[in-house]
Amino acid sequence: MSGLPKASSKIDSNSNITRRNEKTFKRGQLMFIEGETSTEMYILRSGKVRILKQEGDSAVELAVLGPGSVLGELSLLDRQPRGATGQVVEEVVAAVVDESLFAQTLARLPPWLTNIIKLVVKRLRDTMKKTGDDIVLKSVAGVIKVLLLAHANEGWKKGETECVGLTRSKELIYGIIGLGSLEVERVLLHLILKDLLMIRKNEVGSEFVVLKNLEALQLYMNFLRARQRGVKLAGDGLSEKAGELIDMILAAGEKNGKNLQSSLFAVGQSQVELEMERAGKGRFIDLDALDELVAAKTIVRQEDATESKRGTHKKSTFVYNSEALKRVRQLALWLPVFREEVTF
Repeated sequence: MSGLPKASSKIDSNSNITRRNEKTFKRGQLMFIEGETSTEMYILRSGKVRILKQEGDSAVELAVLGPGSVLGELSLLDRQPRGATGQVVEEVVAAVVDESLFAQTLARLPPWLTNIIKLVVKRLRDTMKKTGDDIVLKSVAGVIKVLLLAHANEGWKKGETECVGLTRSKELIYGIIGLGSLEVERVLLHLILKDLLMIRKNEVGSEFVVLKNLEALQLYMNFLRARQRGVKLAGDGLSEKAGELIDMILAAGEKNGKNLQSSLFAVGQSQVELEMERAGKGRFIDLDALDELVAAKTIVRQEDATESKRGTHKKSTFVYNSEALKRVRQLALWLPVFREEVTF
């Protein structure tokens, strides 16, 4: 991505070096295009150029530059794709500095100054990339929300997969959260690398988005929002033993649990231990794992005492919301994927 030229960046237009490399651009002509990999810098001697950035289906004007302004310097210095488009507003005469001329100029400078220029350019590019990455990462949760809304209102099933239109989704993302087309593409790539969605084409060549796992998408959105607030989701950080105990509680609840109301269930500790034995995981509950679940407020442990001739007998019952507990378990399975860094 090339840096945004600043109107205050001036170079002596009477320089003999630049005069030998002048070029004229007509009104309406594009001097360079966003995303291309040309490596030329321009010094405007006369005329005006407007700098455009693609945002969604439209181009946003970032600046209008006049004589003495410098355009496209970063693409020349580090050979990265252009970050914007330059369109001529008034006929332009510009000095063109290509790689050969630039190399000749650098050769006249002391090596230490050349190294400083390269270091400054690298730091600027790294800062711009980090800013861009931050924008993308902060936008992921919002894009997921829009995709889920689009699915709820306009989605369809193709076999066993849940789908939404790609073009329509981009329109909604731009309209709701104002994210431009390049950023949307990066967010979609981010979600593809997380194995949460795919892009496919139908019989007539129109692209659509396959939402591979709706529950995981919802979880990832909640995970990102919680991280932005500096908090954790319920179940984040549970041990493997605690996760296994959740499986046993859910399995025992499905077979012998008591439905208290809606998704609220109760199952006895003895029934859970019987399920553990059937699964070959021992006869007794790991008390540390049980304490984890209670402390994380994923289950409530109730103890009832009954008296008999032989003394007091305690009976433990676990009360839980089955849907919430299933989400906690799924979160544990997806956390390594959610936490993995994605580089573009």
